Amino acid sequence: MSDPRQELLRQMAALRNTLDPKVIERLELAGEGKVPYDRETAQTVVRQFLATRTDGGKFQRKLVDALKKGGGKG
Repeated sequence: MSDPRQELLRQMAALRNTLDPKVIERLELAGEGKVPYDRETAQTVVRQFLATRTDGGKFQRKLVDALKKGGGKG
């Protein structure tokens, strides 16, 4: 009779091998208490927010300047 714990670990490893590596990375970050995000989705949300502004682009320029000064990674 096989060890149920070993069998479960084997099944978990097999399932893990079928997952997208990005999903695994997000799960590991979430486990560490970090909030993973999808860069493309975040950019879309920011664009949508900026589109609602009625200041003639003033806030957007201020945001871009702040990011260029080191407020963001890219």
